[in-house]
Amino acid sequence: MEIVKEVKISENGFVFNSKTGDSFNLNPTGLALIKLISEGKELDEIKKEFVSTYEVDDLTFEKDFYEFFTLLKHHQIMVQSDPLEFK
Repeated sequence: MEIVKEVKISENGFVFNSKTGDSFNLNPTGLALIKLISEGKELDEIKKEFVSTYEVDDLTFEKDFYEFFTLLKHHQIMVQSDPLEFK
């Protein structure tokens, strides 16, 4: 998982993609997720941190993470060579 180099993320959750001109605002949970992704954390590390920090079970986290990840890819914020791989 890698964030496109043209994407900039502010500390308050504002995301700007200079490649597409799109901008987005993330809620605190989305900001926490995208920060972990940008740090190069693997899915298992992110899940472990979220399950221990927030009141969420593994299955709910995975469902929500894949949905969020799909949105990031759709808006060209994430780089991923294989569209079926979430690593």
